[in-house]
Amino acid sequence: MGNVIICAVLAVIIATIIFKMVNDKKSGKLSCGGNCAGCAGCGVKNTGGDVQTVLTIDGMMCGMCEAHINDAIRQNFNVKKVASSHKTGKVIILSQEPLDKTDLKEAIEKTGYRLLKIE
Repeated sequence: MGNVIICAVLAVIIATIIFKMVNDKKSGKLSCGGNCAGCAGCGVKNTGGDVQTVLTIDGMMCGMCEAHINDAIRQNFNVKKVASSHKTGKVIILSQEPLDKTDLKEAIEKTGYRLLKIE
């Protein structure tokens, strides 16, 4: 009998968590819990004369995909900021100098994702 009660309590907790996550997603809140204006989920503002490069990437499915892209950009380019969003398929990069498009394509495709567009 005790096991049934424990299972029921766990089921209610899990259902509550899932319900909250679904509602947060519908209301536009990010899965990280933030609503910052400095990430790709919300948009990056181009300030201080930095060059903003926006990439459209095919194949990002989760936060880990975003991390792989961000790491590849940071390892191959001198950037001030990089933020990826699997929800939008966008990567926003701020750098002091324009980034070489051929090198960007090569760095992204080495990770297994496909670069669709550079803006």
